[in-house]
Amino acid sequence: MTTEPPRDARTQPPGGPPAGLVARLDALRARPFPKRTEHTAAGTSGPGFHVARLWATGPLWDADPADAAAARESCVEELAALVAVVSLRRGEPVVHELAEALERSAMGLPVPPPLALLAGRVPRLYGWRDGRRWFAVSAGQAGDGQPHQVLAAITDGPLPGGG
Repeated sequence: MTTEPPRDARTQPPGGPPAGLVARLDALRARPFPKRTEHTAAGTSGPGFHVARLWATGPLWDADPADAAAARESCVEELAALVAVVSLRRGEPVVHELAEALERSAMGLPVPPPLALLAGRVPRLYGWRDGRRWFAVSAGQAGDGQPHQVLAAITDGPLPGGG
């Protein structure tokens, strides 16, 4: 299930993302990393990383196919608007495909956080440097019937792929 912003994501769509979406991303970027892994309803944080849900549809277990398609489209639109706003602030994102991380995880090979948490949920990340840290956003669905989500990841390591 590919979830990506439209090619013209550099221009902010009318209305843009909700201010709360950008504010949640900024707050997550400012948070210190915990010494131990912590799980909350919104995400997971650990030494050197945060992964959090910024936006989500409701559950889709019994959704009409048209409603499920509309939920997916809303998710794509939210991601595109967020990528557009962050790109205006920080420049073009570096796109990271997560297929290799998913393959490694499926083979039982080590995959560092936050990629291990994201590889089964999203196909790619749109990332930017933030000093020593990098942060990224993406969108996806953990499985059939699960909500579509816009996720953010922050880590203190280098960009995936050595960027």
